Amino acid sequence: MKKLNYLLLFVFACLAFACSSGDEDPKLMEKNVTIEVELDGDYSDYLVTFTVHSMLSGTSTFVAPVLGEPNDLDWTQVVEQGNTYTLTFEPESPSLSAISSAPIHSLGLVFNAVHLGGDTNDSFQPLSAEVRVLANGSVFKEFNYEAMAAGETSVPLAEEISF
Repeated sequence: MKKLNYLLLFVFACLAFACSSGDEDPKLMEKNVTIEVELDGDYSDYLVTFTVHSMLSGTSTFVAPVLGEPNDLDWTQVVEQGNTYTLTFEPESPSLSAISSAPIHSLGLVFNAVHLGGDTNDSFQPLSAEVRVLANGSVFKEFNYEAMAAGETSVPLAEEISF
């Protein structure tokens, strides 16, 4: 009888721990994602680097981002095995966007701008950017970026996002 009590206590403890939902991770939702960047200030005086990495769907299937704007540019560096797409350019327009080629549940992005040097006058405005991540057409997250002036080290905006 004593062994039966221990066995019942053991079974009850196992069931109690097995039914606990406190450790469960929330399910990730897959969405069509667009990353929009709006530049302000004297952006043509900067070299901009925009990287999209870790765009994942399903059980870690790589998804490629597609450049939307500017539509006359292509990714300057693509590492397909690492799911990393980088665009480095001197902006001529204030808009930049990338779109997931399939619904995704997570992504990473990096945005940075470095002043190209040269003279700046009193009316010079350092580059600033508003970065928006849209999921199924609605704003999911927003970030603000401020570049440094000539001769100063910029700090990149780096974000990991799950939907």
